[in-house]
Amino acid sequence: MGKELYEDVLSGIYKTETFLIRFLANLLLQGSFSLRNRDMHILADTVNDTVKPQNDTVNDTVFSCMKQNPNSTAKEISEHLHISLSTVRRRIKELRSNGRVERIGSDKTGYWRVIE
Repeated sequence: MGKELYEDVLSGIYKTETFLIRFLANLLLQGSFSLRNRDMHILADTVNDTVKPQNDTVNDTVFSCMKQNPNSTAKEISEHLHISLSTVRRRIKELRSNGRVERIGSDKTGYWRVIE
């Protein structure tokens, strides 16, 4: 059983996509995310809490795609990363509000200006 499928609710360990996203980011985007067991544990106080990893790897992966191909559209990014278009749009909105990217020109013919 892979880490991405492991769940032990009694111990506070829940299924996440973190390992899979980090693994694919390392493989496809030459990322340097840690895949060690001790870095992958996500514990929650109660069963009803929202589980959120400390590092937001989806934002980092979307950001990397925008950095590598500034002319890419949200649809192209979603197809490249195999995540939903609405997730990509949500992540782009977050990256814009954090001042990490801005769109120059139209959605169809514009490009991403990456601010580091």
